[in-house]
Amino acid sequence: MSKIRIHNNEIYYELHGKGHPLVLIGGYSCDHTFWKSILEELANHFQVLVFDNRGIGQSTQINQLPFHLEDLAADTIALIQSLGLEQPYLLGQSMGGAIAQTVADQFNDIKKLIILNSSTQVNARTLMVLETFIMMLKEKISIDSVIEASIPWFFSAQYLFDSSNILKYKAELMQNPFPPTIQILEQQLSALKMFNSNSWINRVKNPTLVISSDEDIICTPAECKVLAQRMPNAQLVNITGGHSSPIENPLGVINAIKDFLKTEI
Repeated sequence: MSKIRIHNNEIYYELHGKGHPLVLIGGYSCDHTFWKSILEELANHFQVLVFDNRGIGQSTQINQLPFHLEDLAADTIALIQSLGLEQPYLLGQSMGGAIAQTVADQFNDIKKLIILNSSTQVNARTLMVLETFIMMLKEKISIDSVIEASIPWFFSAQYLFDSSNILKYKAELMQNPFPPTIQILEQQLSALKMFNSNSWINRVKNPTLVISSDEDIICTPAECKVLAQRMPNAQLVNITGGHSSPIENPLGVINAIKDFLKTEI
C-alpha cells in the first residue's frame, strides 16, 4: 500500500503475490477495490499490481485539468517502469480496456494483453447513460437512488434476481471512503468520448485475449467481437454475466485469464 509520484500526481498502488507481473487497470469511476473478488486467486500465480487512476480513489489529480485516455495510459506506463515490472501482462476492464489498448500501442514491453468488456469506441447509448448519472448527481438526487438506477446497466438479469447481490453492492458503494467526485466523473467521460482505436488497433500485435460477457449492455459482445477481429493476434472468449464481470462472475474471469496464460503459470 504505497503512493508514487507520476506526472505530478500521487498514484496509489498495491502489489500482491509473487511471479510474473500482471497489471490491472480499472474502468470508469472504479478504484483498485473493483478487483477484490479476483485479486486473491490471481495473486496465487502472479505479482499483481492494482492502482487508482489519477483523481480516483486515493490517487490525486494536482492540476484538475481535462485529460485524455492517452494521459492515463502514460500514467500506467510510468508506473510500470517506476516499479521495475518487466514485460508485464496487462489486463484492463471497460475504460481500463481502452487504456490498455493505448498502453499496448505505445509501449512495446507488454508481453500479453487481456481486454475485458471493452471496445474500440464507446457507443452513443452508453455515453448517454453515463451523462444521465452525472446529471442526477448534479441535481442532488440521493446516492441511493442513483445507484438503484445504475445497477441494471452493469449486471445480468440473473444476478439482479437475487436481492442480496443488490444490497451488498449498494452497501459497498455507500461505504466507499474515497468516492469519485462529479468533476472526475465528467473528466473521465470526456476522455471516453474522444477514444477511438479503430484507425490504429491493428498495430497492436501482442498476443491478446478479449473477454466479453453475454448480458453486457454497456459494451456488447458484438463490440468485443469487432475489437478481437481487428487485432492481428487476438482471441475472443464469452462468459456469462453483465458488464461488471469481476464482481458478478469472478470465477469465469479468473478461468479465462488462467486458460490464456496457462503455459506460463
